[in-house]
Amino acid sequence: MKCKVEFIINNRIEIDDGGEIYKSNIQDVSEEHIGISVPVCNHKYMSLQKGDRVEGIYYEGKNIYKFYTVVIGRKIEKILIIMLKKPEKVELFQRRNFVRVPLILDILCALIPVEKSLNNLNDQVEVFKACSLDMSGGGMKFAVDVSLKDKLKLGDKIIITLPLVNDRLDVKGKLVRIYENKENKKLICGVSFVELDRVSREKIIRGLFQIMREHIRKGAKQD
Repeated sequence: MKCKVEFIINNRIEIDDGGEIYKSNIQDVSEEHIGISVPVCNHKYMSLQKGDRVEGIYYEGKNIYKFYTVVIGRKIEKILIIMLKKPEKVELFQRRNFVRVPLILDILCALIPVEKSLNNLNDQVEVFKACSLDMSGGGMKFAVDVSLKDKLKLGDKIIITLPLVNDRLDVKGKLVRIYENKENKKLICGVSFVELDRVSREKIIRGLFQIMREHIRKGAKQD
């Protein structure tokens, strides 16, 4: 979907170099260009020269945009700034946080007793393993053994440990849907994330966005 977008100073931009993602942010904006800091990935800086064509990913609020443009120059204003030509076309890749992405992961969950707070958990907490089925920036769906049917109730709060690349993330969720899949004898649970801070949500969205890019790239290769 083609759309207009406002580029805002300090907002995040990434440069996709053949699947390797270099992180940057906007330092300067004019009618003709976007000035960004030198993109970096794993402590490695991306060398960009005038005339280089780049694939950009821009984050603004809950939206993620994709565009192609060209490097038109460099300048120094306290730091080195790479000037990109303002793209003529910008595509809204992901309209909101809540686009669901199929995702199979082994996760660990802990049921929070109603009378306990997150900071006062003890050995009586029910801990169980699950398998994620899909995920978004706002929630997820997972499958557990049907033997937990009597222990999990709508409205229950749980802590979910999500494995990320070279990291892990603990998120708090609320069970909003529970039903039994009798074919594979699994209990399917829908979870809405609660009390999720912006940084954690962005980590989830970034990881899902990378998965979506991989799916698109693999699909293009098969064609």
